Amino acid sequence: MMSGYILDELTETHSLLVVEYPRDKEYVAEVFIKDKGFLWYSVRRYGYLPTKSIIFRDTYAFKCRSPRPYKPGQHCDGSVTAPALHLYNQLCSVKGIDPIALYNEAYDDSIYTHDQLAETIRFAEWQGVEIIFHWTEEVIEAIMESLHEVNLHQLANLLYEHISPQMKP
Repeated sequence: MMSGYILDELTETHSLLVVEYPRDKEYVAEVFIKDKGFLWYSVRRYGYLPTKSIIFRDTYAFKCRSPRPYKPGQHCDGSVTAPALHLYNQLCSVKGIDPIALYNEAYDDSIYTHDQLAETIRFAEWQGVEIIFHWTEEVIEAIMESLHEVNLHQLANLLYEHISPQMKP
């Protein structure tokens, strides 16, 4: 039996995804809860279908607070993949690089689409991500670090190959 979505909810205050894995007889809940200047975040497995109140309680108990807006080079705590990809998209736009084509070149065993990127960007903006107005080599290096932090090493390396001739020595 395949896994299935039990709940996929995005409100102004929280994002909650609960997936059932019948073969393993478990549920996985991923939650982001907005707070002033940060997000509470957790991914937890349950041997039963948890209520929202239990998921939220466990998220606060886990104590993973991720600063927002997300900034280039910020450390990875599990919650920053969408913001890191938002920064990647910003950099690609400034450098005239197609972010979809580059992603698919880096990971030729998957297909990343414009719809997926658009959804990722919307989610990053919901979370809070810095919009870069002043581009420096330090900002670009910090974005590369962000991509490495979320284990998108091949993407970071390929992006660097594409932009390194444009960077100052």
